[in-house]
Amino acid sequence: IYATIPNLNCRRKCRESCGPIIVFGVEWDRMQAASLVTIGEVNSHLECPALTGDSCSIYSVRPLICRLWGVVLAMRCPWGCEPERWLSDAEVGGMFRTMKRLSHGRTESTL
Repeated sequence: IYATIPNLNCRRKCRESCGPIIVFGVEWDRMQAASLVTIGEVNSHLECPALTGDSCSIYSVRPLICRLWGVVLAMRCPWGCEPERWLSDAEVGGMFRTMKRLSHGRTESTL
């Protein structure tokens, strides 16, 4: 699934857009297996607890929703980063259905 997501010319200005999310069970398992789940509690500013300084501590195994940021028109980057192509709603829906199936419907609490 991740390999089908278009590349993005990310300027790494999206820290303020990283908030608490719910991840699919299969993604949570992947993050734990990579020993990168050193997640703290959500703070009062509702920032993602995976943020350390200005970077993501789980970037290499970040969940689907984070990977979709900036490549779906509904989640267009406010800082002008553009993908090599936009994903359609049908493509995104298919990705979520696949993740749900792989996770046997399991989700984990907010990340």
